[in-house]
Amino acid sequence: MINMLFQFEAIVLIAIITTVVLSIIMFIIGMYVMRWYAKKKEWDDSLSSAFIVNIVWLVTGMIISIIFAIVFPASILIDILELVIAIIIGTLVVKAVYKKEFGESLVFVIIIQIILFLIALVIGIVLGIILALVLVGLLI
Repeated sequence: MINMLFQFEAIVLIAIITTVVLSIIMFIIGMYVMRWYAKKKEWDDSLSSAFIVNIVWLVTGMIISIIFAIVFPASILIDILELVIAIIIGTLVVKAVYKKEFGESLVFVIIIQIILFLIALVIGIVLGIILALVLVGLLI
């Protein structure tokens, strides 16, 4: 019984650590992707604009991800729900920061979020495997 409890706590701990580390990595990558895409669209590609949008995504994303990781088992449906929330929040922030129409902001955010989602999926799988291997190594 105690061993099962420890395993559950270890799984939750791995999920939280993975979420925090992945969020920070994606914050950094997100700033570069946003600046690249803004420059491509001939929008403001300043670091400050990208920082504002990505810090909002970082804070809200970490809160949402940690809550979902604790309450729900890992699922692609949860990842998609987090993506939809990020798109909604991101569109409103991009519209305000870049002073663009809602439609332009929505397309901008969707493209960036799809790129970031795919990158995060790969990095998240790798981080999860590494953390699981470390935990198994500690238990042996």
